[in-house]
Amino acid sequence: MTSGAAVTTTTTITTEAPARPGKPTDTPVRSRSLGGCETCRRRHAKCDETRPSCLVCERAGLVCERYEIRLLFDASDNQSSRCRRPLFTEDMRQRMSEQLTDSLDLDDVHTILTKIDGQCESQEEETSTNFTTRMGPFGAFRVVQVEMDLPEAPIDPVDEPLPGVEDSPVNVGLEMSLDDAFSNDPLMECLFGHVNVDVSADLDAQDFFAATLPSAENDGISPQSLSGGFLMGPSPSVPLQASLLSSPEIRYAPSVTNLAPPDAPLLLSAYTKNVTQLFTPIQLEKSPWSMLYMPPAMETLALLTMGELASNTRMSIFYAILATAAFTQRLSSSTRSASEYWQRQAETFAIEAQNYLKRALHDASSSVKKVKYKDVLVALLCMGTVSAYQGSTERVRRCLLDCENWVRFRGLPKTRKSRKVRLLHHCYVYLRIFQESTSVLPVSNVEIGSDYASPDTVRSIASTRSFRLRQWEGRLDQRMSELKEQHQGENDLHLEIPGQWDSTMYPHVFGLPESLLFLISQVTRLGNERDLSDLGSYTGALDFKQFSARARSLERCISTWRPPSVSDADPDSIIAQTNATIVRLMISAIHKALIIFFYRRIYDVDPMILQDKAWQVRDALAQVARDDMPATRIAAPFIWVAFIAACEALDPTLQDWFAGWFETSARKSGLGTFKLALRIARQVWERQRQHLNSNVSASWPQIMRESNLSLFYI
Repeated sequence: MTSGAAVTTTTTITTEAPARPGKPTDTPVRSRSLGGCETCRRRHAKCDETRPSCLVCERAGLVCERYEIRLLFDASDNQSSRCRRPLFTEDMRQRMSEQLTDSLDLDDVHTILTKIDGQCESQEEETSTNFTTRMGPFGAFRVVQVEMDLPEAPIDPVDEPLPGVEDSPVNVGLEMSLDDAFSNDPLMECLFGHVNVDVSADLDAQDFFAATLPSAENDGISPQSLSGGFLMGPSPSVPLQASLLSSPEIRYAPSVTNLAPPDAPLLLSAYTKNVTQLFTPIQLEKSPWSMLYMPPAMETLALLTMGELASNTRMSIFYAILATAAFTQRLSSSTRSASEYWQRQAETFAIEAQNYLKRALHDASSSVKKVKYKDVLVALLCMGTVSAYQGSTERVRRCLLDCENWVRFRGLPKTRKSRKVRLLHHCYVYLRIFQESTSVLPVSNVEIGSDYASPDTVRSIASTRSFRLRQWEGRLDQRMSELKEQHQGENDLHLEIPGQWDSTMYPHVFGLPESLLFLISQVTRLGNERDLSDLGSYTGALDFKQFSARARSLERCISTWRPPSVSDADPDSIIAQTNATIVRLMISAIHKALIIFFYRRIYDVDPMILQDKAWQVRDALAQVARDDMPATRIAAPFIWVAFIAACEALDPTLQDWFAGWFETSARKSGLGTFKLALRIARQVWERQRQHLNSNVSASWPQIMRESNLSLFYI
């Protein structure tokens, strides 16, 4: 058995009889075991170990005393305590061996061990509960040791017995015949068959357990501990307070300075219940953010409560989570004073998180201190969420760029990426693709010159911080149906390479097909190439022929794209039915918005042609909004589709609907990105009304580039 939070794998093994321990020697290993029959062992003769009786005794005319091998225990008294009989008989052990062999097919060993490992991994975050699983002869368990809370102030021993405890004999209710119990139960007979019990006499716990436990004189076990301990309950003769507080170490418990903020438990609970569900459009039974973000925060809280500090990365995660939860608590406050209090707390925690993150990044860049890869990535993602609630577009972008550099520096070189590492990579790329698609900031000459130097490398934007096209052979629609190898899927960070990857996590975590995110990424990259060509001073961009070929291929893939087939949702599961509806509406809205995004970003067509797509996006968002789930407004896909469609809306009724949607979302979420999106959309609408009689159409990339604006997501 183990204690604490460790999960130990056990294998059931049945042995015939253990060998008697011998002294270490340099002589070769014996060719026979030391498990002969009792007669041969007493005669010091070599036994052939034939069962049930050996042939050596039969040839010598002796009675074979069979194989009564004893188990030796480390004891300090007499020989009788060292040698004990086997727990099971020969026939019982034989049947156990047969059952063990029949319970498992040798071809299924790896499958069973994989299933047990998966069950253990799913229980990693539940460190406070016991856990047991078993398949065939294999099993795993965790035993959590219960610790007693010690008083801070010394308590004087009390001589009076506890109220309600009477001087009653301990043998009440044991009038049944113990001889019958032993004879009917082989295990009881095996364990206590040698104990001479006289039922007519008084049964005392001290006398009974003295026959089965080691000597109290040699092992330091007092009679009070036998009669008043865990076996028989509190003894009337020994008060409970006196037995617990007799040790001076327990009487004077040391005081510990609690370094954790007073609101930490409340905020961590609010983060788990209310915030983690905002990061994905669908409902998950086990949120990845609860599995990846909360364990470091909870461990940090435990250390701070005991007066200790965690590492800089975990301190940053802890305070970033507190800051995010405080921002959400501000929205649910019923009074102005409470709202101001949570605002101050959020800003304070955000500053602490930022300071610890700077130290953590300094530790990561040095070779003196080692930092955990996942902790640094979680800290950067958490800090990006805090910056989003603060409304800082630049800090959100910097956090994503730092995530990219960290992943390329420490993550992609890993030969084997665990499931949690790949899950963190998916969480980062999901945000990065949406953020880059609505980021059209001016491109510096330094970025232009350094990026095109190696277009064929997998590392396309690590040093340039810009989404650029990657060259590949063949047609795009043909490459989209090809299967990616495992290393390609893991290392294609920003979805530059076309193809299908079976191990992708986007459908399971975000409800999005990877092919849809790939198309958004490709339109963003082709749009960046168009912007570079418009500068006129850069000769490394695609020429007109290359641009047209890539645009036609991408247009064909977008127009013919269909959502992948999925299995029917469980009719008995409300969550599964809700997710199926949300995913269907979300994918439809994203596809319509992607068509708008492509034609406006690449071909710059007149928005009048795209009005039916904008209305279809509005209809999908209206259906999703009926459930009034926070994630269906705050999640990145819904913000993105609403912004893309709203900027191309020409009908005043449609514009008013999108304006109301942004205002409601801003009020319910507290995120500044909704107000920013509405501000940009209104500028586009105003510019369109001014240019109504001209051939020039206003677009959101122009407005964002002129105003140096960019949207951000959580």
